[in-house]
Amino acid sequence: MKNLYISAAEYDYHTLLKVAEMAGLAGIVGFHEAGDGYLVSFPDGENTDTLINDYKSRLKDLENNIWMH
Repeated sequence: MKNLYISAAEYDYHTLLKVAEMAGLAGIVGFHEAGDGYLVSFPDGENTDTLINDYKSRLKDLENNIWMH
């Protein structure tokens, strides 16, 4: 399992869940509180790094779309 740390100052829990749903990862990734943020846990596999990069990209896209309006 690989974990991605996301600061709560950057994204709230509901945003992380929404992006997981949009990426087709609902029920596949796990979310855990970790200090001042969250760990998003991705299952081990040959495409784990691709999933993580896609998730981070979708977070950034969402952020850009929100702040551009």
